[in-house]
Amino acid sequence: MKKLIISLALINSFLFISCGVGSNSDSSKSIIVSGSSSVSPLMFKLAEKFEEANSNYSVTVETSDSTIGVSDTINGNNDIGMASRNLKENEAPELDAYLLCQDGIVIIANKDSSITQISEEELYNLYISNTAIGSISKAISREDGSGTRSAFTDLTSIGKDAPLPATVEILDGTGKVKTAVNSDSSKLGYISLGSVDDTIKPLLYKAKSQSEYVAPSVENIKSDSYKLYRPFYIFTKKGKEMSEVTKAFLDFIDSDVGKLVINESGYVAN
Repeated sequence: MKKLIISLALINSFLFISCGVGSNSDSSKSIIVSGSSSVSPLMFKLAEKFEEANSNYSVTVETSDSTIGVSDTINGNNDIGMASRNLKENEAPELDAYLLCQDGIVIIANKDSSITQISEEELYNLYISNTAIGSISKAISREDGSGTRSAFTDLTSIGKDAPLPATVEILDGTGKVKTAVNSDSSKLGYISLGSVDDTIKPLLYKAKSQSEYVAPSVENIKSDSYKLYRPFYIFTKKGKEMSEVTKAFLDFIDSDVGKLVINESGYVAN
């Protein structure tokens, strides 16, 4: 994948984006960004910062999943797509993709749970064999089409060679996973690092190759000591002429201001 590079002539075009609020009625001044529910919280923050500088453009951010974001872009139903996974071989030829940032996948538990850390082996046995870890006896995963689930599978091998067992609860969306864990101290799930807040407990994680448990953080992702991380991508339809607001938004994301927003939101800008 190539890094986001847009014409230097557009570097000074710091324009405005609205996250579906106060939309400009002129369709030529509006764009739609759609896709991953893991990427969308960051996209809303980028759009909000963009709005502070420019009031004549509008962007609607639509949350679904990575696969829908890809299909929306290929089918011309958006201007920019979002995915929290790598593009598949049949998708890549249709799209111009840009690496937005790196994001950690965080294993989360209820705040009242006694668990504070988890190993790769314990995680695998909970999901595949329903082996309890102390008071934790229920595993939550994401729906088919979720980029977070795809990355979780790639990084842990959970569900890679066979379907997840019926004991695993499937939920569609980051918010639903957080709510389920928050309401039941026997449940464990996984979400984006950028979506972690004080309603749930992020767990330290130890991969098979490691001797110590490591906290999920931007610093530990940068040093490669925290092993559960994946790329966030944005993309446009290959061969489709970009509007001025699409170009300006991509320029903003790649600017120092955009990268600051990404880093301050708990992600690792490129």
